Amino acid sequence: MRRLLDRLYLTAGAGAGLCLVLMALLILAQIVGRWFGVVIPSTEDFSGFLLAAASFLALAYTLRSGGHIRVNLLISHLHGGPRRLIEGTVLLLGLLLVGYAAWSALLLVIESYQFDELSQGYIPVPLWIPQTPMAAGLLILEIALLDEWVLLLRGDEPHYMRHDEISVISGGE
Repeated sequence: MRRLLDRLYLTAGAGAGLCLVLMALLILAQIVGRWFGVVIPSTEDFSGFLLAAASFLALAYTLRSGGHIRVNLLISHLHGGPRRLIEGTVLLLGLLLVGYAAWSALLLVIESYQFDELSQGYIPVPLWIPQTPMAAGLLILEIALLDEWVLLLRGDEPHYMRHDEISVISGGE
């Protein structure tokens, strides 16, 4: 199971990286095209879609690698049980909030598909297509948060904390 989850997070992170590369290539093609009088339609729209996809797909990978910004002002002074309790509570709150966001995003994708909603750009794109990576990224983040919470409940150190200066397991010593 561990290998499957790690592959899921890595695949989502790689997908985010691919979106960034595609966005850069698209913008580069637009710049070069303008030198020769060629305009690539809806470049801004597709770049925005790719940026949103990259942002959401990278969430779980960034969590697992400790890349999200955490304010440790209070928690850095706590050790052992009290710190674990706060970490667990924050992870649980994160699970609830991200779960709600993932559910809402999934409903948005379904609704956009059912009503055949299209983007407003020069090239109309069914909105469910760029919305799907957003919902997928939130769902994968939900899985990653659950994974980290279960690790904490089992007494193991969550992956995101391995990058902190003070860890839960060592009690800051």
